[in-house]
Amino acid sequence: MNPRTLGGEEARDARHQQAYEPHVAPLNMWAQSLRTDVREVPLFDPADSGIHARALILLESPGPAVSRSGFISMDNPDGTAENMLRLIEESHLDRHDLILWNVVPWQMSRKGVVTPKPTHHAQARPTTRHLLTLLPDLQAVMLVGRHAQRAWTEIGSDLKRFEMPHPSPQNFNTRPEARQVALQALISLRHFLNPGK
Repeated sequence: MNPRTLGGEEARDARHQQAYEPHVAPLNMWAQSLRTDVREVPLFDPADSGIHARALILLESPGPAVSRSGFISMDNPDGTAENMLRLIEESHLDRHDLILWNVVPWQMSRKGVVTPKPTHHAQARPTTRHLLTLLPDLQAVMLVGRHAQRAWTEIGSDLKRFEMPHPSPQNFNTRPEARQVALQALISLRHFLNPGK
């Protein structure tokens, strides 16, 4: 896997041309319907599993790089996306089993990272619940970071729940053990999805 792929204009253009392929079209038409003049909602990455997802990777909110690419993606040109991509690779999870989303899906961090507040979580809750209805094969959720973990308690889902530290460079640099904890959580998710492998 090559990290930060969507940092290049040619790669972004190619990905946007794939944004309405059958496995992601229903999701991206829905994502577009969520957009307003004040809420920028990224598209689902067609490089992931789309409607065939078996596991949802649920992060906190879109980072600044999302505004440049237009996707929530492990291929975005930032350190968090790069760390996530490398962890997925090391855990031997199949990317085609996964889909990414944010517990607060609209962009708040275009000019710098903004941490969601409980009011944002409450506003976004119906959106997350609706997403679950669009993913018929979903078996598990990986809650990435404490904000996603707190927000999920109000969703009311019986999906198998996994948790991992947020893979931001700041978190991994200041808490060296966080990377190993995150990797082990992803390995546990792989074992759950593929028993005996």
